[in-house]
Amino acid sequence: MLNNRTLWVVAGSLATCTAAIASAQGGASCAQAVAAIVGDNAYNNAGATVDVDYAGLCDMGQFGTDTNFNAVWFVWTATATDVFTLSTCNTAGGIDTRLSVQTGCTADTVIACNDDGAGCANFSSKLTFSASQGTAYYIAVGVYSATTVGGPGTMALTQGGGGGGGGGGGDCCVANPGTTCCSDQTCCDTVCAVDPYCCATEWDQFCADAAATLCPACAGGGGGGGCGSGGDCCVANPGTTGCADQTCCETVCAADPYCCATEWDQICANQAATLCEACGGGSCDIPAGSQVEQEACGDDSNGGCNGGGANEPLNSLNGSVSGTFWASTSLRDTDWYTFSVASGTELTLSLFSNLPSFCAIVENPGCTIVGSVSTGNCPSTLTACLGPGDYYVVCLPSQFAEFPCGFALGNEYTITVASTSCDFTPPAGDTCDAPVVATIGSNAFDNTTASTQFGEPTCGFQGTAFTKDVFYSFTVTAEDGYTFETCTAGTMDTGIEVWDGCPDAGGSLLACNDDGPGCPNFSSQLSTFLSVGTYIIRVGGWGGDTGASVLEISQGAPVGPENDNCSDAIAAVLGSNDFSTTGSTTDGPNPTDASCGAFGGAFYNDVWFDFAAPATSTFKVSLCGGATFDTRLDIYADCNFGVPVACNDDSCGLVSEVSFAATSGTTYKIRIGAYGAAGFGSGTFIITNEGGGGGGGGQGLTCGDPLTLVAGDNAFSRTGATVDLDYAGLCDMGQFGTDTNFNCVFFVFSPEQSGLYTFSTCNTANHDTRLSIQTSCDLSTVVACNDDGTGCAGFTSIMEAELACGVDYIVAVGGYSATTALGTGTLNVSVANGQQCGSNCPADIDNDGVVGGTDLTALLSSWGTGGADLDGDGTTGGTDLTIMLGSWGACP
Repeated sequence: MLNNRTLWVVAGSLATCTAAIASAQGGASCAQAVAAIVGDNAYNNAGATVDVDYAGLCDMGQFGTDTNFNAVWFVWTATATDVFTLSTCNTAGGIDTRLSVQTGCTADTVIACNDDGAGCANFSSKLTFSASQGTAYYIAVGVYSATTVGGPGTMALTQGGGGGGGGGGGDCCVANPGTTCCSDQTCCDTVCAVDPYCCATEWDQFCADAAATLCPACAGGGGGGGCGSGGDCCVANPGTTGCADQTCCETVCAADPYCCATEWDQICANQAATLCEACGGGSCDIPAGSQVEQEACGDDSNGGCNGGGANEPLNSLNGSVSGTFWASTSLRDTDWYTFSVASGTELTLSLFSNLPSFCAIVENPGCTIVGSVSTGNCPSTLTACLGPGDYYVVCLPSQFAEFPCGFALGNEYTITVASTSCDFTPPAGDTCDAPVVATIGSNAFDNTTASTQFGEPTCGFQGTAFTKDVFYSFTVTAEDGYTFETCTAGTMDTGIEVWDGCPDAGGSLLACNDDGPGCPNFSSQLSTFLSVGTYIIRVGGWGGDTGASVLEISQGAPVGPENDNCSDAIAAVLGSNDFSTTGSTTDGPNPTDASCGAFGGAFYNDVWFDFAAPATSTFKVSLCGGATFDTRLDIYADCNFGVPVACNDDSCGLVSEVSFAATSGTTYKIRIGAYGAAGFGSGTFIITNEGGGGGGGGQGLTCGDPLTLVAGDNAFSRTGATVDLDYAGLCDMGQFGTDTNFNCVFFVFSPEQSGLYTFSTCNTANHDTRLSIQTSCDLSTVVACNDDGTGCAGFTSIMEAELACGVDYIVAVGGYSATTALGTGTLNVSVANGQQCGSNCPADIDNDGVVGGTDLTALLSSWGTGGADLDGDGTTGGTDLTIMLGSWGACP
C-alpha cells in the first residue's frame, strides 16, 4: 500500500502512551488565543487538548482526517492586505504538525488548512492565505492525530505570495515575494524537485536558501557550504549547509531539505551513511529470500491495514521474503505479510535494505503494533513474544523521500523471520468469567499478555476502545464512596470501568474514566458511590498500551465532586453558580444527542445541578466567560435522560451556552462536562431569565434603552447585539481596522465623582472588544474610544475619559469587526482622584480638605477639558480658576 501515515502514527503512539502532559505554549483554546507577530512565534502544543474538525469545510490533505488535533491558538490582526504564509516547515522539532486559519472561533470560519507542506521534513506544515488589513485571524497549530505527541516548535508568519512561472521570475539566489520559480530554469527545476512549494506558490526565503546549496549560480549562500562545497558529507558540519559530495548532498537534501536549507547536522550525516556510497551507503549485503514478494515495484496489491488489495501470506515463520519498496515526498510503499500462531511464539525479524527502513508486527485485525518497531540498519531488527492469534509483518521505508523504483542504491529488501516458543501465559483475570478478586489497597496487574475480551468504546479519548483488558471482582460490604485509580503507579495509559456485571453478559456500565486529572502518562482515576453487592472492575490499555501497573482501591469520601452523578445533583440558582469537574466521572449519555454540536457528541467528566424554574419563561445557562476549558452543556428533564431539553457544545469559542423554555415550578437537570476525555476544570455558570440581562432580552441592545453601569465590575454579554457606531472622522479607534464599534451593547453611566475615569475589558473578555463613550445617542458627542488596550491579551480594551458631574454618559461595548464573536466579559469602571459630586468644596480636587497647590496643578493640567470643570459648563477654563482662587484654603 502506498500511504503509511496511519501506521507511522500508530508507531508514534507508543511514545504517546508514556509521555507526561506538558504545559502548552500558545492559547489553550481559541477564546484564549495569544497574539502572534509577523516573524517567528514559539509554540508548544504538548498537553494541548482542543481538536477542530473541518470535515466538509477544509481539506487537510490526502492523509488522515480533516481534524486539527491538540491545537494551541494564536490571534493575529493583518497588518496589510496581501497573501501571507504560515509555516512550521522544518521548525517543528520533528513532530507531524497541522495548521489552520480561521476568521472566528468556530470551525465554519476556516479559510485555510494544511497537513504536510510540500518539501517539509517530518510532515511539518506550510500554507498560504489571503488576509485583509485590520481583520483578526485565529491560527491553530496542532498535530496529525489524537495520538501524535505534541511539543515545542516555531511557527513562522511571513508576508507575500502570488504568481510567476517556471523559467521566469527573479534571481534564484534571493527571495522573490509574489513570484513562483525563478529565472534560471535548471536551478528552478532542481529546487522545486526538493520543495514543490517554490514553483506552486511562491519563491520565498526557504527556496532561496535551497538554491544557495543546490544551484551552482548561487553556491556559497545560505550560511556557508552548499552541495559541492562545504565539509565531509559523512560527518556533521555545524554552521554549514550541504556538503562536498554533490551527488550525496542532493540525495540527502531531497530526503531532508533541512540539511541544505539550515545545517548539515548529525541527522544529515546519519542519512548520508545509508544513502551515499561514499559514506558506506549501498554496502548492505542483502541475502536472497526463500519467498519472493508478488507485488512489482510501483504496484499496489498488498496494503494490509492501509487497504489496497489482498495481502500475501508469510510462508514460513523460519524463512525469508525478498521484495521491493519505494517512496516519494507524499507516498511510500508498505508491504504486508499475514501469519498466525497457535501458541506462545517469539518472533525475531531482521530487515536488510540499502534504504532507510523498518519493520513491525501488527495485530490483525486491530492494526495495533505489537511492542515496538525495528531499530538499527542492515539489519533493522526486533523481537517480540506473541500470543495465539493473527498478525501482519509489515516492511516499509522510514522516510517520505525520493526513493523511486530504479533508485541508485536499489529498492530491494529481504526480511528474515526466526521463531521459537515463548511463555505467553495470559494474566489472571484475562476473562470476565474468571476475574481476580480485588481488595481495598493495591492490586497489581500486567496486561502485556492479556487478550481483549470486550472491545467496545466507552469513555476512551476520541472514542478509542480500551484493549488488553484485565477483570476484577470487587465486593462492597458497606454503601460508601469508592475510588479506583492507576494514577499512583502512573506507568501506562489506562482506562478504568465499573460494571454491575460482565459487559458481554448484559452488565451495565456504572462509571468510567480514561485520563484522571493530573495523572501521569494518561493513567486513570474515578470515584463513585456503590451499594452493597459485587461489581466488575475492568482495566485496559488505551490504544493498545500494555505494561505493569497497580489498581489502587480506597473507601471513603470520593475524590470527585459531590454532584458527580445525576442522582446527586445540587441546587443551582438564578445568577452565578460555582462548579468543578475535577475528579468527576462520566454519568450521563456519551455520546450525547447528535444535535448538540457540529463536532460529534463526545461528553465526558460531568457534574449535575438542579434548577427549579421560578417562572414560566425562557432561561439561559451560560459558561461563557466562566470556563477556561472545552465544555459541553446539556439540559435534561430528569435522570432517565432521553432527548435533552437543550444542549450545546461551542457557543463562545469552545465554551457552551444554552437557552431553553421552562415551566414554573419544574426542576431541570443541568449537566456540565468536557468535550475531551482529559477535560477537567472549574469556574462559574450564570443562569438568567431571558426577559433581562446584558443584551440578552432587549435591554442594552439600543442606545435608547441602555443598561445601568456602576463603578466597579459589570458583567456584559453581546449576544443579540446588532447596532454599529461609525466614528469615522470623530474618534480614532487605533491603528487597526476601521473606526466603527461593531455590534454594541449600551450602558448609561452617571458619575458620582468628576475626574479621569478608566473603562476596561483588559483581560476580562473572551473576545476582541472595542469601547466608546458619548454624552448622548448622537455620534458627534463621542468623548473617547479604544480598540486595543496596551498590554491587554486577546485585543481587549482600555478607555480613559474625563467625566463631569451631572452628565449621563452612554458607554458602548462592541467588537473589532462585524464578524467578531458576540462574546461575554466584565467591564470595569474606576476613577483616579475623583471629586465627589455635590461637594460643598468642589475646588478640592484631591479631596485632602484643603484647596491648595495640588488642586491648582490639577486644574491647569485639565485646561480646555472637562476634567476640572467646577462651573458645570463642560470645560475647564477661566471661571473655574476664579472659583478655585475664591475657595483657597481649608474647606468649610
